Amino acid sequence: MEREGHRWGGKAVVLGCLTPILLAFTAVAVVAGGLLESAPGQGKDPTACSSSFREIDQTSGYFGLTLPADATALRHDTVSRPLFGDHDLMATFTTTPEGLREFLDTGALPAPAPAPGSDPVTGCGARTGGAFAQAVRDGRGQRVTVQVYTEEPSHPRVVLRASDG
Repeated sequence: MEREGHRWGGKAVVLGCLTPILLAFTAVAVVAGGLLESAPGQGKDPTACSSSFREIDQTSGYFGLTLPADATALRHDTVSRPLFGDHDLMATFTTTPEGLREFLDTGALPAPAPAPGSDPVTGCGARTGGAFAQAVRDGRGQRVTVQVYTEEPSHPRVVLRASDG
């Protein structure tokens, strides 16, 4: 027995099956395009490490931090995964005592205190070694750790790590 004219819904079934597949493909392409837009090493910022995804100002601003205008020897590594709510920043720079005070004040960070037994922050450009004072700000789901090395008091070296993931 032949079933003439019955084609299991014909074009409607085909379109019904293809539409979700095309929508999923489009969503994947949009997300991948956004990830590729900020792929590591693509930025033109010479202070960024090769694994850095964003400009330093974008990520430091997210954490309520403003780097001192007189910061030198800046190196940073930034990662942002907004779909997952994760942002990470690791930076190191040298500043003046005034620049350090301004950085701590604008970032709502406490005065650094000796931190015996604390592990030094490590990462791109971070030179560790020697004693450091540490300031930590916890809150709003974020943690900001600042370590200050004062082997040269007129140019304190700052190493910072901030994360919310």
